Amino acid sequence: MMSKENPLTVFYLVDGARPDIMKKLIEAGELPNIRNEIISSGTFRTASSCLPSTTGPAFLPFLTGCFPGTMNIPGIRWLDKAEFRRKRWGKNSFRSYNGIEAPLLDGDLAKDYPTLFEIFQRPFNIISLVARGIPKGHNRAGISKAFRYLYAHLTDRWDTVDAVTHRHLLRCLDENPDFIFALFPAVDAFSHVRHPRHEETMSAYRYIDFSVGEVVEKLKRQGRWDETLFIITSDHGITTTRQHLDLALFLQKRGFKTLYHPIIWKSNPRASVMISGNSFGHVYLLDGNDSEPIMGEQVKKMLGTIWDELLAQEEIDFVVWRGSKNTYNIESAQGQSSIIRKPEGLCYHPQNGDPLELGAMETPMDYQQALEATFNSNYPDALVQIEQLFSSTRSGDLVVLAKTGSDLRQAFEWPEHHGSHGSLHHKHMIVPLLYNKTGWDSRSVRTVDLFNTILKWSGKPIPKNTDGLPLF
Repeated sequence: MMSKENPLTVFYLVDGARPDIMKKLIEAGELPNIRNEIISSGTFRTASSCLPSTTGPAFLPFLTGCFPGTMNIPGIRWLDKAEFRRKRWGKNSFRSYNGIEAPLLDGDLAKDYPTLFEIFQRPFNIISLVARGIPKGHNRAGISKAFRYLYAHLTDRWDTVDAVTHRHLLRCLDENPDFIFALFPAVDAFSHVRHPRHEETMSAYRYIDFSVGEVVEKLKRQGRWDETLFIITSDHGITTTRQHLDLALFLQKRGFKTLYHPIIWKSNPRASVMISGNSFGHVYLLDGNDSEPIMGEQVKKMLGTIWDELLAQEEIDFVVWRGSKNTYNIESAQGQSSIIRKPEGLCYHPQNGDPLELGAMETPMDYQQALEATFNSNYPDALVQIEQLFSSTRSGDLVVLAKTGSDLRQAFEWPEHHGSHGSLHHKHMIVPLLYNKTGWDSRSVRTVDLFNTILKWSGKPIPKNTDGLPLF
């Protein structure tokens, strides 16, 4: 690889972009700048995201090189049982980054892992809520973001937010950047409030193409294009939502006094439900005083008859919980299986069913082997993603995942969501990955691999404690 005097990485995070939709628009000639400037001399492939596949936690692989569980951010909402037991209404007992607590995310991240903003000399962040380490004055639209999001939420004018991102991106190019992380939220927002294939959603994809055209043109005028790594990707996919099962109200109506956002001020709760992306939910069982995770049959025992009733709901895909320290159980209405961590790697054992539809995987696999074995399945990277999620001390005693077409939250959702994500299903997990380079590894990749790739391409040392691998 040729040496670079002034390398630059431009990172387009198109929130909620789906590879099938992008491919169709490219083939129809509706994304000409992406086709001509990125793909013609570069690569269009797909990558596997993380669990939960939702905005916020799914940014962490890009910016830290680590899974959400590694960074101890297991969802856009979570409860910390140890903190909750110590100080029930303390500021660190629970969190929802959907709202006024969003600025707390940077401080909640595990401390031992640097962000790209802490590694590069002149990084810029545009709109993204993850900004730890960004230099003063380089967090563009950071102060006004809340007002712009509120305006977009009330008016459905999410195109205005993408336009703000684009304007700041062009201005950043005049300040000799070495890394720009630019979030475009409109595809995700219109997919939620309209439909993943609604015309307003399609217009948001086309605006990305317009932005790419202007940015590449400016880089060429500046003489920086040949030393620019240009990446376009997403944090998750998204599917149409036709029906809702409100998981918190499901428990509440069956005698479990339940905390859930925004109704979190309750005395003596028996459970807490924390939803991410609306198709993923942590369930924390709060009977008794134990702050440690509840495992094995005790989880079923505490829920009693609710367990079978929950699995019988047509909206539920499956549930996951810790069987033991090194075992994770998965159960659906069709039966149960287990993921087992052995010294040599991960195994998958169907028992009286196969909820992940993978068949028996008796030979232990390392992380890359587990990805290759599951990448093209209905639940890509499921073994690794379930393990990493439960490595977080803030994960629930039980995790519930909805089927595509359904979600797990209805109350306080205004406007009603018509698109959801967050689960392990491939339509939520597989994202587009476009970059203006060729010849990189053809192996199956994760979004977490981009952190190390960016650093290696920029000639910077790669931290030893990341979860990914460089793509070349």
